[in-house]
Amino acid sequence: MDMDNKCPEWKDMPEFVMEDLRPHRVINVRFRNDEDVAVFEKLMEQKITPKQKTIWFPFAEHRKTAHLRYVDES
Repeated sequence: MDMDNKCPEWKDMPEFVMEDLRPHRVINVRFRNDEDVAVFEKLMEQKITPKQKTIWFPFAEHRKTAHLRYVDES
């Protein structure tokens, strides 16, 4: 598809490739009680808060992207 003719507003724009940030695999883990959560925290070497729904293993920082901007360097 010729993007210059299909979407002229995209002409001369820099190439952008979106990194795939989806997890390779997701497992749902259920705990019987807080003691089991504490054991799991130690095994994962991560703190789990009462409202927390997900964790990454190994630990991954939250990706903050609101401060990023595209700048014309020409």
